[in-house]
Amino acid sequence: MMKLSRDQLPLFNLMNIGISLLTWDPEDLDRMEWAFVNDYRCSMTGFSREDIVSKPIVVRSTREARSIYENHKGHLEKHGSFNCETKLLHKKLRAVPVILHMKLVELDGETHLLSEIHDISEFKKTEEKLMLSRESSREMLSVIEHEKKKMTENIQGNLGRVLFPLMDQMRVTATEDQKEILNIMTRRVGDVCRESGIPVKADRLSFSLTKRQILICEMIRDGLTSKEIARALGCSVSTINNHRHTIRRKLKLSGGGANLQAFLNR
Repeated sequence: MMKLSRDQLPLFNLMNIGISLLTWDPEDLDRMEWAFVNDYRCSMTGFSREDIVSKPIVVRSTREARSIYENHKGHLEKHGSFNCETKLLHKKLRAVPVILHMKLVELDGETHLLSEIHDISEFKKTEEKLMLSRESSREMLSVIEHEKKKMTENIQGNLGRVLFPLMDQMRVTATEDQKEILNIMTRRVGDVCRESGIPVKADRLSFSLTKRQILICEMIRDGLTSKEIARALGCSVSTINNHRHTIRRKLKLSGGGANLQAFLNR
């Protein structure tokens, strides 16, 4: 156990950490008394030395600090010291975060509890800023990931609903040279998608839209009504409505709330 003399106590006022000495009573925290408090310890909480030493120890301790002491006094008795993070109670009734190192020392032939207290308020502020910054970064990355997923789904949907079915329909009547051009176009679309990190799904035929249905889809995308489409294609409105119903089924659009034009324009 380290020994201290009264002559050494003034030297603690030169230190930029809080120092306090308490008489040691492992059985009852309330019976322990202040033996010394340095200037820095006073400045940490805004109390004068007279304010601190005139009050019982428990008055200057937060409930958390008292609890930590009760939980660790056995370790302190056995090993002579312990470290923990806790809080001091400031004069303005706010908690001051600190790192506390406590150890048993001998002063005037009696056992005392020496506390070295390091103010970590600035560290905690910096830590909070870093946490907020990290949280903001996570939120931003989440938004970017959501937009990327939405864009990918839109591109994949347009490829599957329109481009690939249209190219498949064109292959039916295409010459060999035209088919080769279509193959080149298909490969190039796949290359562009892969370079952009967009997987090309192999489900472009799952919708199985006919050439006429693809044409009707394009006219719906442009905002034409069933009546206008029927007039342009020389058929009845009921025929167009039947096509619309079939298109919705193939596109897996269920419920009257799903707008076909909005879906095609995504």
